[in-house]
Amino acid sequence: MAQLRGMKAVVAIVSAASVLLATATPPTGTVDDPFSDAATPTHVAHGSDERSREQIANADAAFQVAGLKLPGLEIHVHQNYAGCDGFAGQFNRDGSGLRVDFCSGNSFTVLHEFAHAWEYHNVDDTTRDAFVEMHGLETWRSSDVPWEERGAEVAAETIATGLLKRAFPEWQCEEIELLDQGFRLLTGRSSPRFDAGRLSCDGLQNADSGMGLAWLDPMTVQ
Repeated sequence: MAQLRGMKAVVAIVSAASVLLATATPPTGTVDDPFSDAATPTHVAHGSDERSREQIANADAAFQVAGLKLPGLEIHVHQNYAGCDGFAGQFNRDGSGLRVDFCSGNSFTVLHEFAHAWEYHNVDDTTRDAFVEMHGLETWRSSDVPWEERGAEVAAETIATGLLKRAFPEWQCEEIELLDQGFRLLTGRSSPRFDAGRLSCDGLQNADSGMGLAWLDPMTVQ
């Protein structure tokens, strides 16, 4: 399980950030109209406000740019964690394979749950088994193991991390190869963030390279 240590750190940090943000800046005002935007013409969002609609549009655009087409989703935005049974977000709670619930107000959560939706409709069992083996896991989705040791959750974290528009952090450089291999296995594509991250991590080994992280366009996770 040594390979999971870095991923567990990512999960812990993201979860903590979600809780803090949801407490500090809850959504203000909601609307019940279906969501319609040029970036996400097939999604319908209930209970969304301007901020959540922007997060949904940005996440959908990130998938489109990466060549990962999402199905039309039914999105439910809640103002507290009760709407997601105490979690930051949920996918497929109704068994349709199309419902996504958001409760944290965190942009990374939107990417994570969209990643679940994309994987559900695009990844076969052979690839899932290969991903589980790559990470030294025991199961794809069994609730008998902790959340962070389920292949489906590690896969969603991998895809979401690969689609972020923020600079790849130095502390995560030791995980870049595993993240990149996992992203390629799941999607059949490369992640521009991981490609740039590898160059940046390599550049940190050479003080004269001039390669840093600041040239990337950062995106605040919120």
